[in-house]
Amino acid sequence: MSSETRQASARSVLASRNTLALLLVVLAVIFILQNRAATTIQLFWVSVQSPLWLTLVVILVLGWIAGLLTNRRAKTAD
Repeated sequence: MSSETRQASARSVLASRNTLALLLVVLAVIFILQNRAATTIQLFWVSVQSPLWLTLVVILVLGWIAGLLTNRRAKTAD
């Protein structure tokens, strides 16, 4: 494979990643704009009021962290 072919391939991958990143940013902005309504979350004795999008993002992050911890333990057990 020539140097020019590798550079063109690298540019193509970079362009694809940039396009995907831009698409994800646009989707995130649309998601936030459509979910600005306040919601109340009650857990035991604590009651918190926040925008729905923020609540969903916090739950997503907590789930992601739980997945990382579970995955890490599974790899250690092997």
